[in-house]
Amino acid sequence: MRAHVNKLIMCGLLFTGASFAAEYPVDPQSGLIMAPGWELVNYQCNACHTSMIVTQNRGDKAFWKETLQWMVDTQGLWDLSDTWEPTLSYLCTYYGQAEMDMTLFRRLPLDASQLRPPAKPAAKGSQ
Repeated sequence: MRAHVNKLIMCGLLFTGASFAAEYPVDPQSGLIMAPGWELVNYQCNACHTSMIVTQNRGDKAFWKETLQWMVDTQGLWDLSDTWEPTLSYLCTYYGQAEMDMTLFRRLPLDASQLRPPAKPAAKGSQ
């Protein structure tokens, strides 16, 4: 099961255009890209939740800072003190904002002949 999940994580990294997967290996346990700072993020994030939450999200530095601050303020995450910058640097570098190619991830619109007919309005008094 874990091997299957790890394959899905790797596919997700490849399809989102993360070129870092080729530069650094992916940790088979956590699914995190094993780039500088990954161990710090692994220990901090996995203390409360699975690292799959990290790998499923993308954002710039402001996004990650806001997310982590929310965890500190409302979810019981400890103050990151001197680890704020290395944590944010890793997250925004390797799980940064990514543009998705909608020609690959969105189906074409349905042809009008394939659409359902409009619903008929309910007759008065039938409620």
